[in-house]
Amino acid sequence: MMRFALALSVLGTLTTADAKAPDAPQQPPAFAVASRPAPALNHVYVVLDAATFAAVRDSLPLSRLLGRADGGLPDYAPPQPGADRVFFRGRETYLEFFAPENRFGEPVGKVGLALGYDASGDLDALERIWRRTCPIGARRTPVRYRRVDPSVPWYDSIQCDETAGGDHLAVWAMAYRPEFHRWQSGTGPTEAPQTSRAHILAPRSAEGQGRFDITRLALQVTPPMFRLLIRQLEDAGLQRRETADGTLLTGDGWTLLLRASEDPPRLLSLDLATADAPPDRLSLGSGLLIRMDRQTVAFRPRKDVG
Repeated sequence: MMRFALALSVLGTLTTADAKAPDAPQQPPAFAVASRPAPALNHVYVVLDAATFAAVRDSLPLSRLLGRADGGLPDYAPPQPGADRVFFRGRETYLEFFAPENRFGEPVGKVGLALGYDASGDLDALERIWRRTCPIGARRTPVRYRRVDPSVPWYDSIQCDETAGGDHLAVWAMAYRPEFHRWQSGTGPTEAPQTSRAHILAPRSAEGQGRFDITRLALQVTPPMFRLLIRQLEDAGLQRRETADGTLLTGDGWTLLLRASEDPPRLLSLDLATADAPPDRLSLGSGLLIRMDRQTVAFRPRKDVG
């Protein structure tokens, strides 16, 4: 399995607009965490500038490497002309890229990080924890797919409001509903319920997709957001380790590197494990795709882009 980093240095602020740098040290104290399953990763979204979005959408080398892009439900058809988002589906994770002018009004640079559980009971356990520990509050939302009649239960999500409601970073956890897989697969209620990410994405491999997975993200955030995320993600069961590059949080099959800085927050890298060898370098607008070996992450930001 080969790995590469999708480097999108154009991205801007990643934390809430009203966050202020504190006079506290950058590294927070450790928090006690009960033994529990660490969450996997469901998907990541990134809002791109126009040039990068067009390059990602239209790049033949990228689609050969990751599999073809799609425009979303209900049929995963190729993106239509003028689409404001494109998806790349992996084996257990997927990527969603937004255009700068998108239906949700999300600003360029915003990143969404969705933790994923394959069983609703694990999401229930996280809800109980976050309701006790989220500083502002936690909320659970049942989401339905409403572009069909009748609508279909899709997934349940749980969030801490202080890290989910900002203009530049959204973090939440989710688990699929069994009704969604039944609707997608055409199976009946007598079939065993399936809620795993792999089951949801399995059909994509037969449609020219499912050729990668997200394995690592690196984010630079302000010290206030750093402390909030460390506490929240440790409470969720991610394991924390300090490194020379920042604080490394390890989940089920993926890692998140967080770096606290007074410099502008941004996405540093997005690493993918691919079925095929990637090109050494591929320019994607104001981003770079850079080949890596099995052990080393090599990221060089495009500092010439604002």
